[in-house]
Amino acid sequence: MLDINAEGRESRRQTRGTKKQESCQSFYIDFVSGLTVKICVIGCGAIGTTIARAVEEMPDIETTYLTDRSQECATRLQEHTKKVRYIPDIIPVLSEIKLVVEAASQDAARYYAPLALSAGVDCLIMSVGIFQDEEFQSDAFRLAKRKGAKIFLPSGAIGGIDALSAASLEHMDEVTLTTTKPPSAFGPTPYLESKGIVPTDIRVRTELFYGSAREAVKHFPQNINVAATISMAGIGFEKTMIRIMCDPQVKTNEHNLKAKGSFGELDVVTRNFPSPKNPKTSYLAALSAISAIKKITGHTWVGA
Repeated sequence: MLDINAEGRESRRQTRGTKKQESCQSFYIDFVSGLTVKICVIGCGAIGTTIARAVEEMPDIETTYLTDRSQECATRLQEHTKKVRYIPDIIPVLSEIKLVVEAASQDAARYYAPLALSAGVDCLIMSVGIFQDEEFQSDAFRLAKRKGAKIFLPSGAIGGIDALSAASLEHMDEVTLTTTKPPSAFGPTPYLESKGIVPTDIRVRTELFYGSAREAVKHFPQNINVAATISMAGIGFEKTMIRIMCDPQVKTNEHNLKAKGSFGELDVVTRNFPSPKNPKTSYLAALSAISAIKKITGHTWVGA
């Protein structure tokens, strides 16, 4: 039997196929826009250097401006990377950049974050301990809201931050953190000196501190940024309790995060290798920042 409609149906199938192909092509064209961004990294220490080198492999980032108190360190890094550009001051480039990454110190965060936020530029802050200063925290949050900028706090050297943040939406009974590090991770501080403690002289597992996260961050600003991170994600600086241990037998920086609440119980242990360039810092902290930068400048965010 002759099908007099066959030719018409075939024509319609070809048309639909062509439209489907065009639709698929246009879908991918929309996402491959070729747009790139510029960022600025504050500090070229262990974390800043690791970040700057990793950014070389990120196609979404065009240029990494880098500033540091040591121009020699920054320019030396620039010589060995393609995207890094040393700048003595970030103010001239604020109109160009999408993100400022603080990877230096609490003092650097206190100075650079307001500059960036005032210009409407997003900030990723590694020295999370700065937020134990309630006045700074309040001012920074208000400034970000007024200027339409965002403040990003990476999970750093500890796991479980996403779960803790979600759990804190309901009632939380307690959040505790026990951090254990080798003596080489602790430098001299006024707090340890007041207690007559010299970390390099410690021969057995010794408790250096127990108290609130606010006090921990204040007394150990270079060692316990994770205390600030879990405080911000959980129940605050006063209710979060911190124990800091020094153990000459351990080779890693260990963080044991525990939480209880209406969600159930959380018990997460993270054992980090120290950064090769700075034993006070866990290598995972730098990797956390790199992961965050990829999410912020890219198109996909897993673990939100």
